[in-house]
Amino acid sequence: MARQIAIAGIDGTLEINDDGEIVHTKSALETEVLKAEQAIARWPRAEKQIRQALDTMK
Repeated sequence: MARQIAIAGIDGTLEINDDGEIVHTKSALETEVLKAEQAIARWPRAEKQIRQALDTMK
């Protein structure tokens, strides 16, 4: 079950899927899948929320 991460200032939504990957959805036609470290590098201010969401998925 995916878990959404609420982060202000990010275009679109972020979710963590069951595989621990970050799914960034900009629109119904634009979606990308990132590893956690890639997402943290792109949105460093979201590191805390991403790591917390990953911990709850374990």
